[in-house]
Amino acid sequence: MADVSGSGEGGQSIGRESSERAGLGLLSRFLGAVFLVMLGGLLLLDRALLRANRNQAKLDAQSAALLAEAFVSSQSILLDRIADVVARPAQGSDSAALHDAVRQMVATNPAVRHAWAADSAGRLLAEVDAPGGGTRPSASAIAGLHSVRVTDHPPIAVLRSTDGRRWIWMARPLAATAGRRGTAGLVLDGAALTSQLSRIQPSSRLTLAVLSGADTVALIGDANEAAERTSEQPTTARLPNGGSWRVVATHTLASRFLRWGLWAFGVLGVLFLALGLLKEQQRALHVADRSLELERLYSDVKRANQAKSEFLANVSHELRTPLNAIVGFVELLRDGFYGDLSPRQVPPVDRIAASATHLRHLVDQVLDIAKIAAGRLEVQSETIVLRPFVLNVASELESLVAEKGLAFSITVGASLPRVRTDPTHLRQILINLIGNAVKFTPTGTVSVRARLLGAPPVAGERTTPSRPIVGGDESAMLARAPRPGTWVALQVVDTGVGIAKADVDRIFDEFEQVNAGPRGDSMQRGTGLGLAISRRLARLLGGDIGVESELGRGATFTVWLPVNPADLAERRPSTGQMPVVQG
Repeated sequence: MADVSGSGEGGQSIGRESSERAGLGLLSRFLGAVFLVMLGGLLLLDRALLRANRNQAKLDAQSAALLAEAFVSSQSILLDRIADVVARPAQGSDSAALHDAVRQMVATNPAVRHAWAADSAGRLLAEVDAPGGGTRPSASAIAGLHSVRVTDHPPIAVLRSTDGRRWIWMARPLAATAGRRGTAGLVLDGAALTSQLSRIQPSSRLTLAVLSGADTVALIGDANEAAERTSEQPTTARLPNGGSWRVVATHTLASRFLRWGLWAFGVLGVLFLALGLLKEQQRALHVADRSLELERLYSDVKRANQAKSEFLANVSHELRTPLNAIVGFVELLRDGFYGDLSPRQVPPVDRIAASATHLRHLVDQVLDIAKIAAGRLEVQSETIVLRPFVLNVASELESLVAEKGLAFSITVGASLPRVRTDPTHLRQILINLIGNAVKFTPTGTVSVRARLLGAPPVAGERTTPSRPIVGGDESAMLARAPRPGTWVALQVVDTGVGIAKADVDRIFDEFEQVNAGPRGDSMQRGTGLGLAISRRLARLLGGDIGVESELGRGATFTVWLPVNPADLAERRPSTGQMPVVQG
């Protein structure tokens, strides 16, 4: 019996153990399922964090690329200024002045370590080191850079010294049209670019590198730093010379201990991560919305500028029709088509005619400046003989000169070659210049003079030391020409109030006026568009307008008209006598 009872108790204990094991299996399965759910949630959160981190790395790389582009563009602009100053003949004649000019330009730029300019033969025209000392590449490396000749593609390269410092080398050719060939260059400290990139430092960044091929331009962080999980997002920085740099941003996710801690804390940790993810997404959406807003604002500004130009052109064009009608009917009244005017009616009608003519002139100026800005002004070139053309234009303004009691002289030689230009635009330039000369000359003389410069002498031509030209001998005048070649220098000279040196550069800007009349007297004050239109027209004709003046001693405006070499063969030898017409 004892054996039977013992076997029964053993079966019960085995059943209870099996039941307990079954319960433990169900619990383990439940806990395993919970663990798998939590693990799946953590994996999903890891992927979401990885996605957010990639977006952050992409934004970081794009921001760094924009900073690198702005850095190189600002240095390229400085290099262009240095090249223009060196290429200018007036600067190149004085080595000390050239060095001082280059030194002043680089003095306020902490990134520049060395600047130089050399001619096509390899002779240094200017060489300036960084102000206040500082490191720079070795003398042999600098000498090697000086000997590099640059033609069509300005280089931007990276140099590295033995001590690990990085240098950025930029070079560009001198402007051949300015009279001198050669190369200008800069050596920049790569640490300056690194300092610029350090201004934006996201908390998740491990490294940020700017690469030029296999060379490293700038590096923030340790390139060998290891992380459990990283995100690398490359982008491209466009350079002014057409090349590019690669910008790589490396970011890291949170550590694995933190993720397991989030799993241990369960839902609370998941909520915190979800809130962080939501915040990251909101920031990315904010950045995207801001980018779209900037693009929309840029488009609006562009459309507004286009609409402004079209509005000016359309309104000016539409104003011409009623103005022409006003002028036409006033002329009919003055001619007696509707009956003779009484002595009392004549002055008001004359005033209406003068005001309408002045208003039409202002509308024409606004329309011209709008057409030039929009690039819709056409040039119809014709071959003209300069002397009768100038006499014809001067005859139109003879009454204006006579009203002020000024002496008017025209000195244009009959031996000048024919000029291929647009007579309508040239007539407008001369009328503007002569009109300004009369306007700002209370008493004295207004003269129009012309001379051929840069042409080979004609057989049988007599040279005279006193040519009717203002501004020095032929070589001095040619130095001020827009570019090398053969030119007719057509000058309008007055003995009026003159222009201060501080105002000489701005008189050709739109709506700029010097010594303008009272604001209520619009006919005397003008709009400040005449000289701006004249210079733009002269450049459309292939030339330019220059001015020389001193306050109180009058002004000399020179219109440069290019001469076709084929027209030089037709000119006749000069006798040395230049015809003069005075009034």
